[in-house]
Amino acid sequence: MVEPEPAEPLSRRRLLAAAGAGAVGALAGCAAPGLSTRAEESFEVTPSGAAAARVSNRNGGVTVRPAAGDAVRVEVVKRGFNVDEGVLDRVTVEPSVTDGVLTLEAVYPPGVNRITTDLTVELPSSVALALAETANGGVDAEGVSGDATLRASNGGVDAAEMPGFLTLRAGNGGISAADVGGIDGVTAGNGSIDVEIPAIRGDTEVSASNGGIEAAVAPDLDAAFEARVTNGGVDVSGLELTDATVSPTRVAGTLGGGGPSLTLRAGNGGIDVRRLD
Repeated sequence: MVEPEPAEPLSRRRLLAAAGAGAVGALAGCAAPGLSTRAEESFEVTPSGAAAARVSNRNGGVTVRPAAGDAVRVEVVKRGFNVDEGVLDRVTVEPSVTDGVLTLEAVYPPGVNRITTDLTVELPSSVALALAETANGGVDAEGVSGDATLRASNGGVDAAEMPGFLTLRAGNGGISAADVGGIDGVTAGNGSIDVEIPAIRGDTEVSASNGGIEAAVAPDLDAAFEARVTNGGVDVSGLELTDATVSPTRVAGTLGGGGPSLTLRAGNGGIDVRRLD
């Protein structure tokens, strides 16, 4: 188990009530249920023996950024709705290290409801991102290393300036990826996709059930290419394909010298493929 550094001076905590809660609390002797409450805290973790990190949340967003120093810095913002302030204390962010992987997980005890927790994690260059996920909220990662999976059940996924190969998943929300090392797979249930694909390293699919796909593909990519739609159009005029097969709903052909498959599928939405410069 990795323990956070001492609470002072690295940690701060504030309980803030929404407008009017302070006055009501002064009269009643405590924060009034029915008004929103907020708590902020931060701490640092020395990731002894950890070369990678996993960040997991349930209700709230996950943001991952590079750290200036050698420690992992975690900022936590909790918001409660129609709950007493003390309930916020029961939601914790617990760090642990197993097999060289630092896990930071927001833990909600049974019976704790109507609370969201936003996590911002700063990773030093020595720690690669392996996973950032949340059930209800978005995932936003930028400027960190690692072959990572970013996924959100109800929320969008955004990735930028990440040199690794990424797997991106969103149940209800859009997906974007720019200036990344490569793509292992992209899936959006209800939302559009806008990704750059500089490289693939195996059969790769980019799929949107309800939403369009915009993809910028590297001109030197070698792949067996296919773009297919159910309801929408296909525009791959930005690509140089050989042995192309073209129809209103499907375009297939060879990119470069061929190789693993790169498949783009859209259920309800168009596909627009451009050249990645």
